[in-house]
Amino acid sequence: MEKAFRISVRELVAFCFPPVDITPGGTLGDMLLGSAAHRAAQKQREGEIEKSLSHTFEPDGCPIELFGRMDAYTDGECPLIEEMKHCRTVPDAPWPEHRAQAVCYAAMVALDKPCEQVEIVISYVAADGGLLCSFSERLTAGDAVAQTEAWLNSYLCFARREAAHKEKRNTSLREMAFPYPAYRSGQRELARQVYTAICRRKRLFASLPTGTGKSAAVLFPALKALGEGKTGRILYLTARNTARQSPLEALRLMQQAGMHARISVLTAKEKLCPTPARCHPEDCPRAAGHYLREKAAIEELLAAGGLWTDEVILAASERHCLCPFELALSLTELADVTLMDLNYAFDPFAQLKRLFRERRDMTLLIDEAHHTIDRVRESLTGELDSRIFREHRKAVGKALGRKHAYYKALSGLLNGLCAVGPNCEIEEWREPSLPGELVSLVEQVQAEATQLLSLRTALPIQELFAILRVCMPFLYAAQRADGEDYAILWSAHGKERTVCLYCLSPGEEIARITGRQQGAVFFSATLSPLGSMKQLLGGTEEDACFALPSPFPPENLRVYVKSLSTRYHQRADTAADIAALITEMAGSKEGNYIVFFPSYAYLRLIRLQLDEALLPPLWVQEPQMDEEDREVFFRLFSGDGTPHLALCVLGGLFSEGIDLPGEKLIGAMVVGVGLPTPSQKLACVQERYGQLFGDGFHYACRIPGMQKIMQAGGRIIRSESDTGVLILVDDRYRQPAYRSLLPEHWQLCTGPILHPTPEKETMP
Repeated sequence: MEKAFRISVRELVAFCFPPVDITPGGTLGDMLLGSAAHRAAQKQREGEIEKSLSHTFEPDGCPIELFGRMDAYTDGECPLIEEMKHCRTVPDAPWPEHRAQAVCYAAMVALDKPCEQVEIVISYVAADGGLLCSFSERLTAGDAVAQTEAWLNSYLCFARREAAHKEKRNTSLREMAFPYPAYRSGQRELARQVYTAICRRKRLFASLPTGTGKSAAVLFPALKALGEGKTGRILYLTARNTARQSPLEALRLMQQAGMHARISVLTAKEKLCPTPARCHPEDCPRAAGHYLREKAAIEELLAAGGLWTDEVILAASERHCLCPFELALSLTELADVTLMDLNYAFDPFAQLKRLFRERRDMTLLIDEAHHTIDRVRESLTGELDSRIFREHRKAVGKALGRKHAYYKALSGLLNGLCAVGPNCEIEEWREPSLPGELVSLVEQVQAEATQLLSLRTALPIQELFAILRVCMPFLYAAQRADGEDYAILWSAHGKERTVCLYCLSPGEEIARITGRQQGAVFFSATLSPLGSMKQLLGGTEEDACFALPSPFPPENLRVYVKSLSTRYHQRADTAADIAALITEMAGSKEGNYIVFFPSYAYLRLIRLQLDEALLPPLWVQEPQMDEEDREVFFRLFSGDGTPHLALCVLGGLFSEGIDLPGEKLIGAMVVGVGLPTPSQKLACVQERYGQLFGDGFHYACRIPGMQKIMQAGGRIIRSESDTGVLILVDDRYRQPAYRSLLPEHWQLCTGPILHPTPEKETMP
């Protein structure tokens, strides 16, 4: 018997009734308004709300289970099914896809509860849930079933093709060998742990030092589980685009060895889009008719092979005049493995709803997992700054006039913001709750900005998107800000005001997203101390921890501790001593070195003390450097062998995610212990972590600080043959609380700076 398929009503209708053009606002401007309107409308109904149902149809003799939830249902001799949709303009007739959803539910109701007729109603509602218009229709049971089966027949061809791909994929994965000649030390046990976590739908937290081959060691067991049906899809999440190179290389090797799995890469729209105009058919030729042309491009890519990198996607987009980002999004639904940014899983406004809304069978492999806490905290935080809205209002006044409804909405929000708190030069304070009217004022601004997205105006589209990206996270956070995991922080700058709904502990949200999927693996070279990081990332006692020792000989790295104070009030006193240490390090052996500072101000202070005549040529990191600057740095340190000394900022673009093996980097110095800059926000996080875990300073300050130290130190030894020195400058490294957080394989030395000279292996 042919394998049964399963599809939701939402997926079936999206498949059978695709849009034609790309239009703005569908995911950004309408999300919160649509959800609120839906809830408000449902409260006004007397029948059953969100009633679940499913039925197995057999088009062409193939069983397909169709399932979904009706917005509203009223039982009776002629059952009534209502679909509710939020809209801003009243339509003349129901949208075909909205009617199709209701018809599918009508067919399932008619088959489960024998009846001759079913009534469907498509209601269009305002943001407050009020009815704008409705369209009703009575169908015979036979008509509803026939229409639904016709759509299922259309889907069946696609489903059979995908089933054939999965069968071929699974066969190749079952036969696939590890992509490298042999396992490195610890890789086999790591692979077992990953496989077990997936099979048991648990979370695994793994500390994997540089050189353990972590990408291959987590991907291989995940792919094996995919081939056995233990999981349905693999999402490989990173915090930086550069972190994708290693997993991509491992996946390429597996494909070359015969693996038939589709691999896609999803890169941010800003980096892919060739025409940064409004995503609207009136402004972008790629938006007009995009979905009519996209099918041909996808068929072409499927036939050509299953590795869809940025270069492949951009080339296909050029050939078919498509938006590359929208094409990349569509490919994520067909891919077996997708490499993408953390935000596409955890940010409520960037999350791939097309995947996370329907699926509960995905495995998340989270590389650089130490970044997850701050990234999720940032995505859950909302902030309003009156200065931003005041500048925006000026642009609105010039483009639309002061009598425009949007200008008035902005004025109302500014008045509401600036009426809070004292009129003083600089002041910060915390409130237990928000003023009741403030949320309504933000909602009004968002509604007006969303309305303008669909219109051609003199106001630049980027202005509207910028304001929506402020309003939406704030409103999202406002729904949660009355709990203990948020702080409501105000600041005054004269007449200006800023209010921040600051997420204190994002662990619960991380756990919610990962807990509903088919296993999650958090791994990093600096995911330590493991027990503490598991707590911060929302882990429970049921989740596992796993750590591997460094695969490199510990004697290849000499770690020196220099007990100078780098505390803020003593930096000027020790600046000359630190400059002398830098000179000593650079003179200990000719080669490339990096010095990491906790801030640009500290970097500039020490640079003034350096005698550049006694040092190799300097390369200095500046604020706002981008990927092009990163490439300049790489060329310099990978060039003709001329030694260089780089002065960089800890935790920035050059302290992690860079690979300088061999003689490209032979030493580094870290000035300070990496503690975050004191602030009102940090104090609130420290207080909350104290309530949750006992030692707030340890969890909020010391652990993330020392993780930065380990990331910087990890730049030196990248292979078994690398050697080098690391100098840690701060007297706190002598304290047990800090020293215990250093890697065990860092053997601390004293005395003058000397490079290791390991014995050379004798060639057979």
